This record gives sequence, C-alpha cells and structure tokens, in this order.
Amino acid sequence: MISLDTNVLVRYFAQDDEVQLRKVRKMLDRKDATFFICDLVFVETDWVLQSRYEWSCVEVAECFDRLTMIHNLSFENESRLRVAIDALRDGADLADELIVGASHAHGAKSLATFDKGVIRRHKGFAVAP
Repeated sequence: MISLDTNVLVRYFAQDDEVQLRKVRKMLDRKDATFFICDLVFVETDWVLQSRYEWSCVEVAECFDRLTMIHNLSFENESRLRVAIDALRDGADLADELIVGASHAHGAKSLATFDKGVIRRHKGFAVAP
C-alpha cells in the first residue's frame, strides 16, 4: 500500500503541473497498487483547494466524493469521511466535521469548543467550555 500526501491530491485535482499530473496518474493507474489517504491529507487538501485555488466547498466535496468511489483507495474511516464530505457540501468545515466524528468514535460525551458554528451544527454534543 502507498500512502498519498496532500501535494499528490492537489496535483491530481488542480491539474496545474502537467509533469507531476502525469506521474500521479501513472502511479494511480497501476493495477497492482493500493493507496491510503489519511484524514489529515483531506483537511490539508481542502484548505489548499479553497484558499489557494479558490474552489468552493461544493467543488471540493464533489472531488472528495469521487475519490471514495475508487476501488483501490482506502481511508482512515470511510463512513466518518463520507459524513464530513456531506457536511462540507452543506458549507461546514471539513476539519471540524472530522473532529466531531473522531470524538464520537472515541466515546466522547461532548466536544468543548468556542466555534459557534460547530456548536450550532452539533447541538447537545458541541458545547462551550
């Protein structure tokens, strides 16, 4: 298995460097290879695409959603990722949603945060300290 870094995903999506894009496509097209993308890579990629390339959260969510359909890719927790992608599509922050999902998965009874948006989205779970 090969783990993919943020810059690989950015090249794949942004297609702004032809040489690097060809290398990424060649690697991903290998029939015998499997790949892993961790949550932090999704968070970084989201940030780069929205801040540097000015993509909308919907555009990023669409790309991430397509990745979950590729048979030789694996993720830290695909169901948590899908929930976070759906929230991103609705305008939520991907990192916040992954934090909430991981907190639930690890048995947290609540999430202490000053982020009013997270508190609104996750009433009863996200609370101010």
